[in-house]
Amino acid sequence: MSRITPITAGIAIGILAVAAQRLFDEPQAYGVCIACHSRDMLGWIFNNLLSINLVDVTTAGLFAPILTPLGILIGAHLAARKNNIFSMPGQRGHARMFLLGFLVMVFALLLAGCPLRLLLRIAYGDMLSVFGLIWMVAGIAFGITVLRRWGS
Repeated sequence: MSRITPITAGIAIGILAVAAQRLFDEPQAYGVCIACHSRDMLGWIFNNLLSINLVDVTTAGLFAPILTPLGILIGAHLAARKNNIFSMPGQRGHARMFLLGFLVMVFALLLAGCPLRLLLRIAYGDMLSVFGLIWMVAGIAFGITVLRRWGS
């Protein structure tokens, strides 16, 4: 039995992502964006299961929920368990991780998606995304400074 390497998995996932985008023909520069896919998954749940039209979802997420965030979460959890690197932080760590993760998601959605989508938009010629990239790098530098000061 052959083992799947990260490079092989990345190529396969990339080909499947391009094929899926081609199938739906929209939205451009969507990629594998955790922020956007989470928004669309929750939007689909609100719109279809709870009959609350609070969130606009992309064309790809109109007919079925986009389950990428759950797949990545489950895959990361299983990989961490398999390699014995899974650990749980203390109670203070949970609150801090939730707050920082929440802020990352909010700012990613304000920026129009995750860094992958941002780079795809730059590749499509969206000059506003260049400013987003500059601010993202500034935010990362600021976050590193804050984390060093607070201690990680």
